[in-house]
Formats: sequence, C-alpha cells, structure tokens
Amino acid sequence: MPLLNRISSHKFWYSIALVIILIPTYFIHSQKYPDWGDDFAQYVYQSQQIHAPSPKYKEVLNVEGYSSSKRSVFFSAILSVVSPTLCIQNYVNVISILYILAAICCFIFLASQFSLLVSFMATLCVFYNFLFLRLKSEVVPEFLFIALFLLIVYFSFQTKKWINYIIPILIALLISVRFIGLALLLGYVTHLFFQKDVSLKSKLKAIGISVFIIAVVSFVINTLFLNSVHNHEVSLYGTFVLANMSFHSVTDNIIIYSKYITLFFEQEIPFWINTLITISVSLLFMVGCLYTMIRKRTLIEFAFVFYLLFLFVFPYNGDTIRYLIPIVPLVIYYIVFGLQLILNRLEFRWKKQLIIACLMTVLFSNSKTIWLALNHKDININPYELSVLRDFEVIQQKVKITETIAFGKPFIINLLADRDAYFLSQKNYSQVFSKANYVLSAKPCVQELYPKIKDIPISRGDTTELTNFYLIKL
Repeated sequence: MPLLNRISSHKFWYSIALVIILIPTYFIHSQKYPDWGDDFAQYVYQSQQIHAPSPKYKEVLNVEGYSSSKRSVFFSAILSVVSPTLCIQNYVNVISILYILAAICCFIFLASQFSLLVSFMATLCVFYNFLFLRLKSEVVPEFLFIALFLLIVYFSFQTKKWINYIIPILIALLISVRFIGLALLLGYVTHLFFQKDVSLKSKLKAIGISVFIIAVVSFVINTLFLNSVHNHEVSLYGTFVLANMSFHSVTDNIIIYSKYITLFFEQEIPFWINTLITISVSLLFMVGCLYTMIRKRTLIEFAFVFYLLFLFVFPYNGDTIRYLIPIVPLVIYYIVFGLQLILNRLEFRWKKQLIIACLMTVLFSNSKTIWLALNHKDININPYELSVLRDFEVIQQKVKITETIAFGKPFIINLLADRDAYFLSQKNYSQVFSKANYVLSAKPCVQELYPKIKDIPISRGDTTELTNFYLIKL
C-alpha cells in the first residue's frame, strides 16, 4: 500500500507539472479567429440556444442533404457556459481549457501503460504538436472527444465494479460529442464479448446492461438540450455513407490516411532529420500495433480498429487531419510500445533513457514549426472581421424573420444573422433558388468563399451591396 500511495503521489505531481507546462498553450493561437468552415457557427449557435433559447431555433432547411440540425449537442452544452456573445475568443478560451483537460486524460491513460516520465514526455509530444495547436484555434469538439475517449480506455483497465456503469455513461457522452464515438461503442461491446474467463451468459448480460445505459443516457442528452430540435445525425450520416461508399473510396481513404498520419511528425527541420523521424515512428508504430493486435487485444486495439474502419468507409471530404486528431494519442502509444518492445528484445541496458531521448527529439522538432506558425500573419478576411459583422447586421435588418437566405456557409447565417438558411452549392443552386428568398454572394475579397460560388448563375433582382458581400433578392 505505501508503494501505491507513492505512485499516486508521483502521478499527482506529474499532472500538476503537466498543467503548468501546458499553460502557454492557453494563449497560443495559430490564427486569431475561426476560418469560414462553419461547423463552429453551428456549435456556437446551439450553445447560445441552450444558454438562452430564442422563440424559434434557426435551421439549415435543406439539412438532410448537408448535416444534422442538432449534432454534437453535448459539446454545445459545454460551450453554453459562455453567455451568448459575438466575441469568439470567449468560446476559444473554453477550447483551450478542454485542450489541457485532454492532455491530462492522455497522461493518465499513458501512465497506466508506461512509466510516469515516459508518459509525461509522450503527452507533451502530442499536445505540443503543431497540428494540435493549430486546431486549438478553432471551436471544434475534438479535444472534448479525446478526453472522454482516453478516459474510457483508461477505465477499461480498472477492475472495480462501478467502472462497468461509468464506461457506458462516458460512451453515451462521447457519441453525443461526435457520432464517430459509435466506434468506441462497437469496440467496447467487442471487448466485453472476448473477455477471458467469463461465461457467455455473463458477457451477454454485461453487454445488455451497457447498451441499455448508453441508450438511456443518449436519449436524455438529446432531449434535455434543445428538445425542440430532433437529432438525425446517425441516420443521416449512415444514409450518406451507404450511398457514396465504394471499393475505390475505401482504398483511397486507406492510402490518404496512411500518408496523412505522418504529417504529425513532419516539421520545418533539415530534410534528412525529418525523413529519419518520419520513417522511424512509422516502423515503430507498425511493430507496436501489430504486436498488440496479435497478443493483447484490449479495448485500445478494438477501439482503434473500429475508429479506422469508420474513417475508411466514410467518403473522403478533404478534412483528414481533423478526423485523425482523436487517435494520435493512440498512435503515440503504439510508437512507444513498439520502441519498448524492440529494446526489451535487444536487452538494451539504457532502455528508459533512450525512449526519453527519442521523445525529446520528436518534441523539440516541433519548436521551429510552432514558432513560424505563431509569426505567420493571416491577411484573409474571417467571419469575425469587424466589416463582416457589420455586413451581417445589415443583412439581419434587410431580411425579415420569416424569410430565408441561401449561402455556401449556412450555419453562419443562423448565428450571425439569426435567420433560417439553405446550403448553396454548384450542384443544388437551381432547387435552392426556387425556395430561398435571398442569396448571399461573396465578393472576391473573401478569398475562401468567392471561388465556390462565382460560376453559379444568379438572376440579379433587388441587390444590396455590402462591404464583403452582395445580398440579392430572388
């Protein structure tokens, strides 16, 4: 017992040190505001509706062809601690807190598998990675997802009975953060089914209880918050995947994701060092992953496999880095495990010291890349530019509460103009124009949006010229 107490005490102080070292990440932003990807607008709008509901929840009216009207509701509930505001920095601050929370959960998980110092350094390698820090500037649910994901995996190694009830609750929260959390549900059910020294009856009972708890908690979450809006996320994405999945899409995804995972280890350092690091971590990952898949088969392996399967079957949409973020801590786990396995087989004397040295090399290889990113000045116009916010004030005045607007980023219409919207694209513009009252057309100065709509033919009616847009009556 004294030994366990010392280990717990050491883990506590390592956790405190980790928080202190990660405090600078609270202030590090690779860009000042979110870009025009309007997921952030949906999350912020939902959070404002949870905090202070309006008489009518504004929606994307052709949502069935775009995305769920009420996804990630638990993430939005977390964001709702912020009073409704146009200051995006308040929401980014919540992400910064979730970022540090995810790092603590990562350390706790790794410390259950490796020594405290190795786990500490491995966690820093993940959360001082340039791609992690870049995403932290966006209002996205990935870091809440990581925290819950790794807590579930950590608890799966605990033997106390109450854990069997906590894990399903956490899985329900995970699914309510991102629908891809279903990967962990499938992994957990598989893990329960393949437990050793447990009767089939006991396995089926445990699976039944877990699925029941997950269903009840998920139902409560999706009716407690925004109960006037129905969540069809799983069915919508399921239909989308089945309609677009093919053999070629799966093989293309496997190739793309295999390539993109190495980007987390590519930095602005001399070419030969960069290549050496990338090749080394790839080989160590394969060694660690293959060995554990064959010999261990814990929840880590089942969750990892099902998560990859979800990525492979989902039609490629170009946002590969973001969807890889949640499993990077597991990639680091397999890399460290692979290195440890090789050193054990070689009976290397300074095993721990070499692992620490390798992790420090990966960690400090990020420094120049992070420095360059911090000094990069983004001159593009973003959704929270003062001139853009003024444009949306005018839009809100011009467009009646009962009227609708077609726009390439419809959730921004919901958030900044408080109007219902239609998702506008090159493929659906004729159908959308027959339903919407207005179309919002970006000027060339909004470089990210203009190319997406410049070839869409618009019959110009009553047109209001704004600083960055044209508001056209249809």
